[in-house]
Amino acid sequence: MALDAETQGFLDLKDAEIGPWTAARAAERELTLPPAILPGVIDNVALLRAQSALFVAALAEHAGEIPERFEP
Repeated sequence: MALDAETQGFLDLKDAEIGPWTAARAAERELTLPPAILPGVIDNVALLRAQSALFVAALAEHAGEIPERFEP
């Protein structure tokens, strides 16, 4: 599965890089993250990265398979 460079860069971030990356992205978008909430935002971005990596890996693992019909 080919991902765009920005998505791949996000997925390749190391844990120690998430904080600086988050702050830089906010600054690029002219967002001011108050110091009191910054740790929570960084935690959420770390969780999003982990979930995205899991999702991308699952998609690659099942590429070409016919999806199962959802039955509640």
